[in-house]
Amino acid sequence: MLKIGGTLVLERNDIAKNEEWSRYRAKVIDLREDTIYIDYPINEQTKRTDIFPLGTVFKALYVTEEEVAFTFETIIQGREMLKVPALKLSMPEHDEIRKIQRRQYVRIMTSTDVAIHSDEAGITPISSITLDVSGGGISMLLPEKHGFKEGMGVTLYLAYSLQKEGPAFLTASGSIVRIVRNGKTGKIIASIRFDEIQERDRQAIIRFCFERQREQRKKGLRIR
Repeated sequence: MLKIGGTLVLERNDIAKNEEWSRYRAKVIDLREDTIYIDYPINEQTKRTDIFPLGTVFKALYVTEEEVAFTFETIIQGREMLKVPALKLSMPEHDEIRKIQRRQYVRIMTSTDVAIHSDEAGITPISSITLDVSGGGISMLLPEKHGFKEGMGVTLYLAYSLQKEGPAFLTASGSIVRIVRNGKTGKIIASIRFDEIQERDRQAIIRFCFERQREQRKKGLRIR
């Protein structure tokens, strides 16, 4: 089901950067019996390639043309020069590939307007932009001075647009999962999980993510 030319999403714990995970995207450039060849992965937050030692373990995710999502673990086995510099990843056994629910996977890098506020006294509401959006939540930029903390409950107001329905507006309750400062850009990023959201709204956000994803594929852009 994994095809040459497809996009492979790679996630790994990044303790050195004091982040729970880092996320990368790479293009599959060749497939052999026991090896997946990819171009050098692009970090979704920094938009740069990183250097990985041999033996680095990733959780890999990919979506088929039928929009079915799968995940598996893979290890960097080496480097090789094909038409472009390539990383060699281990090919999983069939029983090591797990199908996952669409809402667990779909995360699209996109900037759209968002506002959050808390019922706690003294917390000033913030209007900002998203870094990514999924059916399970968002990540967004925070200003240097803010009163939000990890674990805090918030109300989200998210603007988005669907191809048929046009502009739309989502209101949902959520929790701040983590707040980190990106080591390279210096930006403060909050990851927020949807806690209370109407299922029709969640499905609309999932549609929004896939529509953005398809638009980028049609334009021949790397999905980040």
